[in-house]
Amino acid sequence: MRQTLHLFVVHLYVVMVALLGAMGPLACAFGEFRPNDPLQRQLSLEEQHKTYSDYVRWSKFEQASQFVDEAVRSDYYAAMPSFDDVRFTDWEAMPWTLTDEELSKATIEVTYRGYSTRSMIEVAVHERQEWSRIDGNTWSLRSSFRDLDRLAAQSGR
Repeated sequence: MRQTLHLFVVHLYVVMVALLGAMGPLACAFGEFRPNDPLQRQLSLEEQHKTYSDYVRWSKFEQASQFVDEAVRSDYYAAMPSFDDVRFTDWEAMPWTLTDEELSKATIEVTYRGYSTRSMIEVAVHERQEWSRIDGNTWSLRSSFRDLDRLAAQSGR
């Protein structure tokens, strides 16, 4: 009896070790593995791009401007709409990649959907986001919008 119990424990141990060994390679499937980007440059840009674009989508331009290059920040903030009856409903970014060997530059094309509560006609507003890594995983943005004037015209301003 004792020998049977011992054999059972040994077999259970072997099965457990084999299962854990087989599951090891699957662990990488649940995380990001980027062999060409070991310092996570693209991942940090993805996070900052999403946060910035969400701020714009919610018309939080003051918070969004914190991502903008300091040299053009005041111009950026001054160009943003200040009317209360315009709403952005969503945004979508085109696929993008880091564009240089140092993994320090990317251009992202974004389309925001917006409307005026006065007309309820949807207008697509386009933004070109030109991101540059300034140090470590900190990124700076230069942004240009198209069609903000169409959105403003819908609101009657």
